[in-house]
Amino acid sequence: MKKTNLKKYIKLAVTLLMTLAIMMLAGCDDEDLYDEEYTSTDEEVSSSQFSAPKPSSAIDAVSIGTDDKTATVMIYMNGSDLESEAGEATTDIAEMLSSGIGNNVNVIIQTMGTRQWQDYGISSKTAQTYKIDKGELVLIRDGLGQLDCTVSDTMSEFINYCKHDYPADRYLFLFWDHGGGPVYGFGYDEWKNDNTGLTIAEMSKAFADNSDIRFDIIGMDCCIMASMETCYALAPYCKYALLSEDFESGLGWSYTGWMRAFEENPGMSTPLLGKFIIDDIISVNENEFGGDSSCMGLFNVSTANNLFAAWKKFAYKNEAALLGTNYSREHKAKSAGRGFWDLWGMDYSDVTLSDYYISDMLALIESIDGESEEAKELKSALKASVAYYGHTSDKNELTGLAVSLPYGDYDFYEQLADVYGDIGFDDEYINWLGGFVSADYGDDDYYDFGIFEDIWNGWGEYEDEYGCNLSNEGGSCEYGYDYDEYSDDEYNDEYSDEWIYDYEEDIWYMYEDDVLYLYDEETDTLLYYDEYEDEIYYYDDDAEDWYLYEE
Repeated sequence: MKKTNLKKYIKLAVTLLMTLAIMMLAGCDDEDLYDEEYTSTDEEVSSSQFSAPKPSSAIDAVSIGTDDKTATVMIYMNGSDLESEAGEATTDIAEMLSSGIGNNVNVIIQTMGTRQWQDYGISSKTAQTYKIDKGELVLIRDGLGQLDCTVSDTMSEFINYCKHDYPADRYLFLFWDHGGGPVYGFGYDEWKNDNTGLTIAEMSKAFADNSDIRFDIIGMDCCIMASMETCYALAPYCKYALLSEDFESGLGWSYTGWMRAFEENPGMSTPLLGKFIIDDIISVNENEFGGDSSCMGLFNVSTANNLFAAWKKFAYKNEAALLGTNYSREHKAKSAGRGFWDLWGMDYSDVTLSDYYISDMLALIESIDGESEEAKELKSALKASVAYYGHTSDKNELTGLAVSLPYGDYDFYEQLADVYGDIGFDDEYINWLGGFVSADYGDDDYYDFGIFEDIWNGWGEYEDEYGCNLSNEGGSCEYGYDYDEYSDDEYNDEYSDEWIYDYEEDIWYMYEDDVLYLYDEETDTLLYYDEYEDEIYYYDDDAEDWYLYEE
């Protein structure tokens, strides 16, 4: 285990924190830390000599992860044609069953929306609710009728049922089905009109109906839902969103590994759990038959307001460029093509991201204006949003989050205006977006992102200027959740114990109330840095006081 030079680390950390002044840094986890010898000094630092604060309740109970013993995972599973024609929903249920989950973590699945379930005796005549119980799929509610999964009341009732019948220390919510981006939303219910879906505004309403609980992660096993707008809509109801900017392959999420890990350690920190989920998704798409080009991101939704504000400044400044060229991406569905889709004839698809007016935010910034103050502020806010990002090695050239601009499509704009108004976007921005429908954009007007794609080398190249996240090889850290913006005071204490792990320096740290704290897990020692004296102090639990640390 490598030694850590604390003085060197602190100088690096302080520089980083100054660079990230507009962000609140918090939370992460992993295992081993630095191996350093601590020596108490004979000289006690009195309060008159040193104004170090006593540890707050958050710091006093230092833990990497949480003390949570139970969790409930709610899975809103609309089987649709993915199940009736390819059995993909029941394949994923099989993966869940293989995990052995069900003792410490409840997995509750509501099955809906398909004309033919392929396995496990799941009814196509009525919606049902199941529990994964240590290798068994147990029916816990039956005869619910043909529920419409594309209305908020159905979703709201499911959440209400789960929280009352399966209360837990923490909660996750997962959507399972098709995704159509932030405007069209989630779900294709085979029993309903083809054009109906659950919009992000309707999702928001269902979560608001159950605002007495907060989700650690709201995830979507769906295509193309990773957008600024989705994160904004979900921000009041969760710590992180786990979403794909790309089209998903038929494999979708891989459930066995992360569910097994979560069952074994239901108190694992949220960023680590998100990383488990993403790494499993990328691994199976990389290595297994049926895999395809894939990307997935874990997004810190506490940054959503800052990101939206920074985007508007950038967009208004660069209005002429944005209106003059169609920046929607033409990235195609199922681009890698490894043979699986040949078994499903209906999916010979030329669908592209541009059909949903999706533009990758970072690619758009760098292609229009990467150096202005507005661009730098937007990149900083975007970097803070992307807590972790993974993609397959065929490198699909997407960077995490998208934004939708309704180029030349009045009908799309009409739907967009309703949804965006309902999630709280201001009228000025919605009216500004209306300018994109007035021009006639043909195929030749799409911007070619080839130059950006040739130079895009991952988020690591943005580390020095815009801060770190978990995604970069060699390690780093990620951004935590600012509950003050979205929560009542009763939630603040619960989520204030947020630490960052720096893999390169092998150390945990937390920046709270303008104070830099460091923590050695091996010796259970808390340290405090006095930037004015350029000295480090450690906290003695027995003496309940701070002492000067000498290397």
